[in-house]
Amino acid sequence: MKGMNGGREMSFKDVSMRYMDVFGEHEWEVRPVGVKLIAKGKRVPEGAKAAEPGMPWCEAVRIAATNGEAVVITKDNVGCPAAAIALGLVDQYQNEPLKGKRKYTDLMEEPASPADFTNGLVYACKDSGNMQFALFGSDDTGRYETLGAALRAVSGMTAIQPANMDAAVAYSADKLAITPDVVILAVTPKQALLAIQGYNFRAGNRFEMSTIGIRGVCADLTALPFLEQKLNGSFFCLGARAVGGWDGNLLGLGMPFLIFQTMVMGMEKSSPGFPYKAYPE
Repeated sequence: MKGMNGGREMSFKDVSMRYMDVFGEHEWEVRPVGVKLIAKGKRVPEGAKAAEPGMPWCEAVRIAATNGEAVVITKDNVGCPAAAIALGLVDQYQNEPLKGKRKYTDLMEEPASPADFTNGLVYACKDSGNMQFALFGSDDTGRYETLGAALRAVSGMTAIQPANMDAAVAYSADKLAITPDVVILAVTPKQALLAIQGYNFRAGNRFEMSTIGIRGVCADLTALPFLEQKLNGSFFCLGARAVGGWDGNLLGLGMPFLIFQTMVMGMEKSSPGFPYKAYPE
């Protein structure tokens, strides 16, 4: 793989530094996050540490972005069955709930299984008569009004299935010297504008995003870019905001590493034509 100027191969750290330099902002609270998906039988990179029990994938990505850590999520510690499905850690039709502490399903009266998510029962808990899966008590409407709407929504949520992954690693460029499968950016709308302008600078292609407000980090920003090898965006989701702790002023972009390189090169080349510092906050 050639570098962005046709020379030596560019590392994730190199490209991340150049990405941040384009903005001209001295301190970054949210770094680019690399994602490495570990197929069954493969080893987790040295230097990465297992997440605390019950941590959702969206929270692991936030910790990597804000604390500069390398966090490993597996089926044994993932805090959200929906993320376990999207990342290929568990079979989407598994009927048994994930055992132990799980930050998302611990909010329920009874923990839902991966199959309960796939079959729409969690997202339409009221309409399907499964209020034991409600997150917000007896007044919870569910995420969708009807079971049919929930099933339609789930059918559009990208997932790595069959489940063939042992782990997913979220890490900052300073922590692991490996090339990521996917890069996740958490950006303000102002920063997103410059990033998308850089992405479109060479060819003028429109950026189209697919999101629905559920599985924002695991499906929209990880599984979809990985499987479809394209850039996608998300406004994050209920879990990422309320459970994963993502700030309200941020949205997400997810892409394969090569697209991240192309984006940064376009950001650098186009910067004289886009007065970023003049944009309102």
